[in-house]
Amino acid sequence: MTSSLPHQREQGDLPRRRWRRRLSRGSGGWPPARSALGLRRVLALFGLLFCGVTAVLFARAGNPGAAAFLALLAAVAVVDLVVIHRRAHGTARRRR
Repeated sequence: MTSSLPHQREQGDLPRRRWRRRLSRGSGGWPPARSALGLRRVLALFGLLFCGVTAVLFARAGNPGAAAFLALLAAVAVVDLVVIHRRAHGTARRRR
């Protein structure tokens, strides 16, 4: 069945390139990697939701130390989301 399909080595129109050139910019290569802000945003949202919900659960269970620590981590996630938003939209604070 597969004998009717041409092999890649038999196709003379495909130029043979090294793997580094295929991965780099330029004609025929893939585009450069995008920023990881999307992944960072997803991880910060997950941290905010997880720490927020867990802090409420610990507070209801009568463990204020763990609840305070998780609330602090949730606040750090909020600050990280603000930084991500500013970087993604290019609104940096101007220096005087």
